[in-house]
Amino acid sequence: MLIFDRIRLQDLDRRNWQLWILAIVMIVVLAGGLALHMYTLATAPGLSLSRGAMLEGIVSFCVLALLFVGYLIDRQMVIAHLRRELSEERKINLERRMKGNKELIQTLFGPGQFCDRLAMELQRATNSRLPLAGLTISLEVSPGLSDIDDIYSTFGEAVKAMMGKLRAEDSIYQYTPGVFGILLPKTGPDMARGVAVRVADGLNEAMGFSKRYSFEIHITNYPDQAKTAPEMERMMRAPGDR
Repeated sequence: MLIFDRIRLQDLDRRNWQLWILAIVMIVVLAGGLALHMYTLATAPGLSLSRGAMLEGIVSFCVLALLFVGYLIDRQMVIAHLRRELSEERKINLERRMKGNKELIQTLFGPGQFCDRLAMELQRATNSRLPLAGLTISLEVSPGLSDIDDIYSTFGEAVKAMMGKLRAEDSIYQYTPGVFGILLPKTGPDMARGVAVRVADGLNEAMGFSKRYSFEIHITNYPDQAKTAPEMERMMRAPGDR
């Protein structure tokens, strides 16, 4: 049976439907054969079968039915085994993804590195007379997420979505759990709004239909809104206090 056991996990549902169709067809065939046999015996008065021939026909019919039932049971056992493997594989992949998301959150730069990078980028912007922009992204998880690992995994998925929309020179930081800052060198107000739209699209794609979180994005610009590094830092870390 090893040849017939080579069922790919991707074809599991299709094979299950095939078994159901096979079962229905065989039931119809067996029921039709039994009905035809009984009809022949009932409507052919001149037909006489020996007792041995009748027993042989009945035994053959029962053996065929048993073989068919045994085959179906064996196939269902194979499918059930593959479903367990698929469930275990999904569980392992989910655990790996949650672990990776948590590690990603833990490796993000914090407020200290943000202050250092902001001072450096602001000094560079001042000397080159180029604009500088920053995004503040505040995530709020849904009330249904209470487990700390699920929350970290959700934040990690959001961070990966944001990082996928940034340029090589952009940098992302974590102020507090769920509050992130992104520095955008050489970026004016119009370009910053475009980046904010892309980041919002990425967050919506990562969120999908699950609505695991909601988010807000605030934009801070130098030199239009902030003139110094402490002022820009305060506005980015507390955008609601503007």
